[in-house]
Amino acid sequence: MQPSLEKLIKQGEESPFYQLLSMKIEEVRENYARLSIKIEKKHIQLLNTVHGGVMASLADSAAAWAIYGSSNLEGVPVTVEMKMNFLKPVKSGKVVAEARNIHKGSRIFVSDVEVKDDKGSLIAKSLITYYLLKIGEIKE
Repeated sequence: MQPSLEKLIKQGEESPFYQLLSMKIEEVRENYARLSIKIEKKHIQLLNTVHGGVMASLADSAAAWAIYGSSNLEGVPVTVEMKMNFLKPVKSGKVVAEARNIHKGSRIFVSDVEVKDDKGSLIAKSLITYYLLKIGEIKE
């Protein structure tokens, strides 16, 4: 039996990686998801700005949730390719990633993600391709 989307979201936020980054799932619906991170000292790198890996993880996760919201929970989205443009550094506040599916095939999804600071300025842009690994194909 597949878990409900609400149960899956709760499990996602309780996962060790989301806890490590203090990532919050704010909204998930058909072809869309919004996730956020309130910047803490642990997110800051040597140049005193948020590490690009934090923003890439946020973008990747937001896109995956947009797929969960659109796939009837028939599988697990696995990242195939990710392009990330970092446009502006951020030092504090909150970063928000909004993902929109721009292609939804039976197995391949492509998501467009914008990462913004808490003033609404675009700080990063990502295009991510996923393969939907069907439930029966998952090896444990």
